[in-house]
Amino acid sequence: MSPFFSPARKKVIFFDMNNTILDRRQCFDSAFLEVMNDYTARWEPDESLFSAQDVLQSYKMEWSRHRKAPIRSPISPDELRHICLRKALHALPVSVNPAFTRAFFEQVEEQEDHFVALFPGVEDTLDALSQNYQLAIISNGNRRRLQNNLEKMKLTPWIDQERLFSSEKDGPRKPHPAIFESALKSMNAVPNQCVMVGNSWRNDVVGAASSGMDAIWIHPGNIKKISERRIGKQKVIIIRSFKQLVYTF
Repeated sequence: MSPFFSPARKKVIFFDMNNTILDRRQCFDSAFLEVMNDYTARWEPDESLFSAQDVLQSYKMEWSRHRKAPIRSPISPDELRHICLRKALHALPVSVNPAFTRAFFEQVEEQEDHFVALFPGVEDTLDALSQNYQLAIISNGNRRRLQNNLEKMKLTPWIDQERLFSSEKDGPRKPHPAIFESALKSMNAVPNQCVMVGNSWRNDVVGAASSGMDAIWIHPGNIKKISERRIGKQKVIIIRSFKQLVYTF
């Protein structure tokens, strides 16, 4: 199979971070259970009516119910987390006020990084791509955590912190074109010299296309190993896993 992109035409490969390079699919669940177990350990055995797993499932069901509602209430993610946690803990001996919710999820976020992992083949793939392309990150994540993850997962030989572009530092969140434009300017590149790689169709693929960049969508459910489509004039390659990137460049 011939590659879809070449160094003669492309200069920079931008990557999303979470659930593209870093596998965070189980991080939230594991961190939630860790923090919940810490709280329940402070209570007498007969005070706890549910296990930490019960609380997690109740929280996720409540979150899902709100997200799937036909008409969503204009509430922030923080407010929704509070509503769902209060519902999940309603039978337990704790007062779930906004301060408690904020403290609880701050601990969850701190614990999440203990469970993060790289997807299979990430290091070998980045090493191969770095021989011909500049590599960078465009993410909606918290910049401090992104920097910590780059160092912890030993990714800095291929992507240093100067090539890390986050919504927190660089403006609007993906898919807004401004964050892509800011990254392009910093990398001294024009859109047709760049490719965006990510797992979110809306944030990564549509966002990149709106800025004139080609994109690669990592979609594990893709029927073919590698397929191609277009958004307007922009090329979109669809692959199943990160390590398949070596066949597209």
